[in-house]
Amino acid sequence: MILRHLSQSLKDQNWTAIWIEFVLLVAGVFLGIQVSNWNAARADDARAQAYVGRINANLQTDLLSIQRREVFWPQVIAYGKAAIHYAETGERVDGSAWKTVLAFYQASQLWQWGPSDSTYQEMRSGGELGLIRDEKFRDALGQYYLESGSGVDYLFKLQPEYRKLVRGLTPSVAADHIWAKCWRQPQVSEQYLLDCDSPISEAEAQAILEGYLKDQNLLPELRFWVA
Repeated sequence: MILRHLSQSLKDQNWTAIWIEFVLLVAGVFLGIQVSNWNAARADDARAQAYVGRINANLQTDLLSIQRREVFWPQVIAYGKAAIHYAETGERVDGSAWKTVLAFYQASQLWQWGPSDSTYQEMRSGGELGLIRDEKFRDALGQYYLESGSGVDYLFKLQPEYRKLVRGLTPSVAADHIWAKCWRQPQVSEQYLLDCDSPISEAEAQAILEGYLKDQNLLPELRFWVA
């Protein structure tokens, strides 16, 4: 309609009307562009908030995983130190050959970890990290995923030689019992090391311990693993 009025005013050479209608035309185009930009900005903000919400959920998952491993790994280390103490002094765990066998075996346990980074990687591959406008927050996320990704990849994917040695030297009757009664994993995100009764006699457990110490590589590998 404005264009039609403008065209008619040009024919009539009504310059005042021409200028008014021209200004209205330009203003209309400008406002249309602004509304489009505002809508795009609002859409970007909504997507950014959705991404941040998902990243927050990922970080909460990481926190819970780390907290559980803060319980698990000290247990593994304690078992390892108890086994080393027996190897160096002959003193069994609580005077029990079975508990000492359990210490050697549980010292070989692993619980690998990696960050829950699916959302961050999705944003990165899609070129949408810029949606997070807070530069410090964006940099902090990048640093976190860099350090908790490739930074810990080697450590948590390490398969110690000790693990292979001690499991190869442990009779099936003892190993099967440990997995059935001395270890529990209700779900992938949970793992527990438990005390348990012995499935064998003390004499049989002592024979297993002697077999451990006959392997010249087992104790050095255990020391390396615990250290």
